[in-house]
Formats: sequence, structure tokens, C-alpha cells
Amino acid sequence: MSSQTASMDSVASLRTWFDIAPDAMIAVNQEGRIVLANAQAENLFGYEHDGLCNVSLEELVPAPLRHAHSMHRSRYMASPRLRPMGIGYELMGVKRDGQQFPVEIGLSPISIGDEAMAIASVRDISETRRVRQALERADRDMFVVQIGRLVLESNDYEQAIRRSPELVASALKIPAVAILSTDWRRSNLHMRAATGLSVSSAEALASIFADGQFIRRFFVDGEQTAIIAEEMQGEDFEPVRSALAKMNFQDVALVPLFGRHEPMGILAALAAKPRSFDRDKVSFLQSVANLLAAAVQRSRSEEQLAHAQKLEAVGQLTGGIAHDFNNLLTVISGNLQLLEADLPESERQEVIDSALRAVARGSDLTRRLLAFARRQPLQPRPVVPKPLLEELGHMLRRTLGEAVAVEVDCPADVPDVYADPNELDTALVNLALNARDAMPRGGCLSIAGREITVDADDKVWQAPPGRYVCLEVSDTGTGMSPEVRSHALEPFFTTKEIGKGSGLGLSMVYGFVTQSGGAMTLDSRLGYGTRVKLLLPVANPGHARNVADRPASNGPVAGSDETVLVVEDEMEVRNIAVRFLRAIGYNVIPASSAREALEMLSAQNDVDLLFSDVVLGSGMNGIELAQEARRMRPQLAVLLTSGYPGTGSRQHDPESTGFELLRKPYRREELASAIRRALDHA
Repeated sequence: MSSQTASMDSVASLRTWFDIAPDAMIAVNQEGRIVLANAQAENLFGYEHDGLCNVSLEELVPAPLRHAHSMHRSRYMASPRLRPMGIGYELMGVKRDGQQFPVEIGLSPISIGDEAMAIASVRDISETRRVRQALERADRDMFVVQIGRLVLESNDYEQAIRRSPELVASALKIPAVAILSTDWRRSNLHMRAATGLSVSSAEALASIFADGQFIRRFFVDGEQTAIIAEEMQGEDFEPVRSALAKMNFQDVALVPLFGRHEPMGILAALAAKPRSFDRDKVSFLQSVANLLAAAVQRSRSEEQLAHAQKLEAVGQLTGGIAHDFNNLLTVISGNLQLLEADLPESERQEVIDSALRAVARGSDLTRRLLAFARRQPLQPRPVVPKPLLEELGHMLRRTLGEAVAVEVDCPADVPDVYADPNELDTALVNLALNARDAMPRGGCLSIAGREITVDADDKVWQAPPGRYVCLEVSDTGTGMSPEVRSHALEPFFTTKEIGKGSGLGLSMVYGFVTQSGGAMTLDSRLGYGTRVKLLLPVANPGHARNVADRPASNGPVAGSDETVLVVEDEMEVRNIAVRFLRAIGYNVIPASSAREALEMLSAQNDVDLLFSDVVLGSGMNGIELAQEARRMRPQLAVLLTSGYPGTGSRQHDPESTGFELLRKPYRREELASAIRRALDHA
């Protein structure tokens, strides 16, 4: 039998085998041309009868894979015995109409005559792949549940975050996963947790992704998008691709961790094989990223809540200290004034003046304490921001020196702010002085004002929805370290030398803004300066401007033989008030409690005015006493005093009940003027 006859018999036998085979069968020569295909193959790829003959095998795979497939086929055909392929090799096939579908291929070498060929059995595994993908998806869903429980239910968020990369790597069957966090300016990244990376590799990875151009390119317009290696095109990504290749990672998937308003970091999944991340795996990473971001945000929120509760507790303590301190100051100041009134000019006058100055300094310290405690009585009124800031700018340019450039930016259309003008001015000056101290070699101090609207979904400002004026004070100074920043609002905390700062400046500003119905933010980074924003409510038409402050009296206003009932539970403070009023010319009846005062009002009809402390120990407070006294005597004049006004509720706020309040410690002239006003308006 000739070789040609044998070859024909082999082809005939091969055709018979192809016709009875259940799978699609294709025979390919060394040039990669199809020499024989059965009907199942023609139907699978969408060709007519004999339509596959002489077609290049690479026409049946997607265009991006054809070159690699051709090289692999050529190597196989050159030495098929050394390169067994066997069965179960998966790749994508392409129908004649361009539709792609997954196939499984079994490949075997065969010789027909003197010609070497390869026979491929092809099976459509679309349904099999769908089932496998569904199982993989269900498996990853279980990991999502596990990670969710870990990060959302754990009391130790850092430990939960540190364990998450290992779970992600197990779910995706990849060698390495990392979580990187951004700083507050989004200009740097640091490694927060990782698995599958050595210390040096983790540092190198953080350095790769910390490149400024890459960060800006990655966080596009604040959108939450994922990027895989195939999408990293362009010069911005070239350093990242090269560095990952040196670390033997052929594919990467990066998913941003987004907070409420800005990115907080990156979840990075690294694979040793190219094209390791399909749409389902990226979707899994995005789900994990959302859980991690929620955990980080929850951790931050709880830290902020704990800090706020801490400040509130300190504020309550501060208010109590201020009350007792004001009583002591009242006694000291009152006795000194009584002593001063009976003395001629002598050598003791200097001592008295010094003591009175000490009382004034103590009173100022108390005012700062009360401002932090949010107990300082404010007198809010509409204030026009532009002239206020411009006047402040002129004053600061004169006082801060030429080394500090002062810039003021406030459009004329910024609406009136509703605040106590004196306290607002003091708060801004405090911030300006802090900025000056942070710029020992000079710099730029910027003060700006603008209107903003806070809606119900706004999470940046902890303030009710509405219109506000935002006043911003920023500097180019030394800034604060994270640790200093975390304590900056605490009372008595200062980084200044002893004697150069009380540590109440920022806490006083915080108390003033909060009491005014606003909010405050403090952003600072070591070496990059500090930015403080004050949010204060916009004045509405119902906020009438206050009348001008009454000029201070040059001396005590003499009494007219009226009778004053003095109620004060502190004996020494009560004695000071009694002596002041008697020296001015009033008849005085002292009482140590609200109960005693009511009994005296019932027994005596000649009481013209009730002068009571707000805080009276047990029983009624001064406001409740005044309300009960007015029910008994509707025309009775009332004047209240306290170093600790208000109890936090509106019904115990002297201003809301219509009673005038005299702050402790008071001077004799202030008491006389207040008594006179109350009597004249009764």
C-alpha cells in the first residue's frame, strides 16, 4: 500500500471518528489552518457546511489573544510530545458573528502520512462557567458577611481592619492585599494593614501609591471608581506599573475607601497572574471597601462623640468652678472697695489698686472659663461681617508687625451674622494671636467670610440645617502635630512657655461658637499651617439690633430710701451686697434662702426690690424665687445676679424670663446703676 493510499485511509478514518464524536472536533495542520471539522464544530462556531476548512485557527479566538495563541500553537506543533496539553484548557472562543463564549479544549497530536497535525476537541462551557461563577460569587458573599460582622460589630476597629486583608486574600485566592490611608490633605498615603507583604514591600508599596500625581489621578472628582492594571494607561501610571512588576505582581485592583465627603484611603489587591480581576471580583472588593470605610467612619464618629462628651464634662466642671470663684472675687472686690471708700490717699492705696487689678484679671479668667463651659451670657445681635473683618484687619496690621501679612476677604453681600459682637471680636482676635505665635519668622494670616447653607444631609458641620456665615482664619505657620491637634480645644492645654498662655484661647472660641448656635472646625498639619472655621447663624428680620450700650456711671447712683430684699446663701457675699446698698442709701433686709425671703415678703409690705443670687443651694433657685415673688407682688422690682447664670434649660435662663442679670463680680457703681434701672422700670 502506498503512503498516499495510507494517508487517504487515515483521513477517512479521522472523518468517521469526527462524525460520531459528540463534541466539536477540529484538525489543524502545522500552518495553523483547519483541514477538517465536524458538523458539531461548524454549528458551535456558526459556520456553514465545510465553512471551517482552510480557516486560520486564530480566527476562532478573540483578537487580543490571537498573537499569544499563535505563538503557543507554533511551539506546540514544533514539539508536541514535549508540550502535552491534555484536556481542560479554558479560553474564549469567537463565533462567526463575533459573539464570544467560553470553551474548554482538549488537544492531541496526530500524524497523517508524513504530516504532523493537532486534533482539538472543543466544548462550550458557558453554562458550566455560569454555575462555577455563581458558586464563587456565593463563596465571596460569605466572606463579605464575615468581614462585615468583623468590622461593624468589633469593639476594636484597628484589629478588625488589620484582619480584613487576610480574609480578602483568601476570598480571591491572591497572594497579597493592603489597606492604605490618606492624610487630611490627600497628599500622602501610609500602610494601615496588609497581608502577604514583607515590611520592606509594604513600605515600597505605600511609596508607589503615595505619588502626588497618582493620587490626584486616582481620586477623580471624588467619584468612587475602581482601577485594574489593564486600565492603568498613561504616564501617570507608568511608575506604578513598573514598580509592581519589580515586586512580581502582574495585576492589581485598586478601590478607594470613601468617607462621607472625601476619600480616606485605598484597598489594594495584588495578583501574580495577569487578568486576575474580573467584574465580579472588583465588585466584591468594592463591597469590602464600603464596609471598611463605614468602620473607619464609625470609629472617627465615636472618637468625636467621646471628645465632645469629654469637653461637655469639663465644661460642667468649669462652670461650677467659675461660680465659686466669682463669689470669692465678689467678696475680695467688695471689701477692697469698702476699704477704699473710707481711706484718704495714702501708702495703702497702691496695695488696694493692685488687689483690684488682680480681681479684674481673675474676673477675665472666669469669663473665659464660662465661655468654654458655654455658660457665658451672650447679647447677640445682627453684625455686618465685612466692616467687622476689615476693621479687625486694620487693627491686626498695626499690631502684628510687618513680618505678618494680613489678608481680609469678605464680599459685601455676605449677610449679617447673629452673634455677640464683643465675643465675636474677642474670638477672632484670639485666633489671630494664635496664628501670630505660630509664625515666629513671619507669614500670612488670612481672614475670610462667606455664606454657606447647611442641609439635612450635610455631615461636615454638626449644625441644624439653615443659612450660616462661615468665618475662616488661616495661617502659614508651624501647624500642629496630630497629638497636639487632638488636645487643642481642651481647657488649659497650651504648647506655649509658662506664663505666656493660659490654654483657654481656643476652648473659649469653641464655647462661644457652640453657645451661639454654630459650629467650629480645626484643621492643622505640622509644617503646613492651621485653618479654623467658625460657623455662625445668619441674622433674620426678627433679630432687631440692640440699643447702644449704656455708658458706665462715674459714681454710685444714690438710693431714695427704698427697701431692698437681698437673698444670697453665701454669707460673705451677702454681707458685701448689704454694705454696698446701705452705703448708697437703701434700706436692706438680708435673707439666706428663698424660703426665708418669701416669708419676709409676706410679713413686710414695704419691700421695693428683690435682689437675689440665681444659685441658692437647696430648694428654689433665684429665678424660681423671683417668679413666685412676682405672683405675690406683681409690681415688685427684681434684679438677679450670678457668676454661673443659667442651668442649661430655657425656663431657668434669666434672659428668657425677662429679669435683668448682674454679673459677678460686680463693682459698687454697677450694682447701684442696676438697682436704679430695675426700680425705675418696675
